[in-house]
Amino acid sequence: MQTIRFNSYTFKTVFLLLMTLCWSCEDQWLEDVGVVSNGFADPRNTQDLEQLVNGALWVAGGSGGFQGIHGNQAIYSATISDVGKLMDELGVVGQDAIDWYSRDFSNNTHSQPTRNWNAGYAVLLAANAVIDWIDRNGAFEDQQSHWTPRILGEAYWLRAWVNFNMVKIFAPPYGADNDAPAIIIKNRLPNSAFDNPAPSTVQEVYDQILADLEQAIELLPEEYDPDRDPPAYVDRQNKMAAHFLAMQVNFQMRNWQQAEEHADVILNSGRYPLDEDPIEAWNKDQFGVKGNEVIFQYVTSGSQTQWKPPVVSRWLGYSDPNGRWNLTDRFNNNQIMSLSEHFKTMTGWDNHEEAMNDKRYQQLFISFGPNEDPRPAYQGLNQREVWGHKWYRAGEPEASNRVSSLPLMRSAEAYLTRSFLRFSRGDEEGARGDLNAVRNRAGLESYTGPMSEEVIEVERMKELVFENDRLYYLQALEKEIPNGDRGAGGIPWTSRTWQPIPQNEVDLNPNLDN
Repeated sequence: MQTIRFNSYTFKTVFLLLMTLCWSCEDQWLEDVGVVSNGFADPRNTQDLEQLVNGALWVAGGSGGFQGIHGNQAIYSATISDVGKLMDELGVVGQDAIDWYSRDFSNNTHSQPTRNWNAGYAVLLAANAVIDWIDRNGAFEDQQSHWTPRILGEAYWLRAWVNFNMVKIFAPPYGADNDAPAIIIKNRLPNSAFDNPAPSTVQEVYDQILADLEQAIELLPEEYDPDRDPPAYVDRQNKMAAHFLAMQVNFQMRNWQQAEEHADVILNSGRYPLDEDPIEAWNKDQFGVKGNEVIFQYVTSGSQTQWKPPVVSRWLGYSDPNGRWNLTDRFNNNQIMSLSEHFKTMTGWDNHEEAMNDKRYQQLFISFGPNEDPRPAYQGLNQREVWGHKWYRAGEPEASNRVSSLPLMRSAEAYLTRSFLRFSRGDEEGARGDLNAVRNRAGLESYTGPMSEEVIEVERMKELVFENDRLYYLQALEKEIPNGDRGAGGIPWTSRTWQPIPQNEVDLNPNLDN
């Protein structure tokens, strides 16, 4: 096998990918086939292409879950924006979180961004292996050749999804300086061990994302069909997941009309109704089972993946899947953030009794009054705190196992996005209808007062807090990012809020700097 320098296509990455493939198929599969050539994928049949895509999703979770990119970028939105309060005085917070909460991005050796970077490029490696092979060879002529368009569509979706996550983590927000260097575009397999391209611009990365999404929307099926698709595809991305991602990307780019068109496709399909309690999106732990509103979820279930909880649950969640083996008492003693007083004041959740009327507050958060928190590190708190409790709610008793699905795309977000878009073009009643769809599902009365951006924003805060939204929503609307509990004022939406490229990458790529 060719030796590869330690950069964004490292030997470590290739090894992890190969381990992924070994883990997700029978051992004989690699014993008698040359699945790699010169360190990269060389599939022999359609099933091998399928394993590359399946393996790419495994790698998105990373080793142990905490080294992946599946939802873990939500940590940055929470710590950098105004929605969270950092509990650094309790001794549970690392220097990385302190730096991000202080909006200090001078350190490029923190482990979490490095893990996000490595996991992202590992997924891109697998996606490019699929795209490159099919582009050169076409479909295999085997019994599963009809899978090829779907597999190719998944590869394009994965590339768009990873690049969108990465450009938000490691580059200026869209519109601040679109000529600024962003991330490295990897839309092909590397030419050699010393293939070290320079970063592309913000605009070039977003253009690549849109181009890949166009392909994904064309190629992906509407939904899983057990008579056509392999069982592993049941929870993977379909055409609606591509429309959802396109909605998010166009919204970030302020392509309002296109964003609304994609939201319309999702919501007008009628396939993702808000007809269940909010908890039903978060309490699933089996393949092929998801809440009615969930468009795409990352499933961490089964013997191969149940040990891979996303790190976001450790930072922001009350339940700790890695915690003590006392199954009735697995709380997170390392939870670093509660809801900020600023957030609670803006949303009305500073009144605990009143907030309990909201099913989201009831079901997806947990609150303790002064000296009531059962966790040793928090027993001395002298005021009521509200903690995120969205993750690891599956099982009886609550949080009793280490498996739980991670919803990454929910129709509630599409409703709130479309509510803003309708309001911005003067359709106040349409905006009100979308807003009230979310409010009514939360058990709240319909809003009948004057419509405004602020009304929609507050509802969005309550619905999507700690879900990788707040920071990027404010940047998309070109709004000041409030200081939250840091004091009065705020920072412009163009201010530095992105991570530097990791040092181990800079050391080995002469075309990189921060």
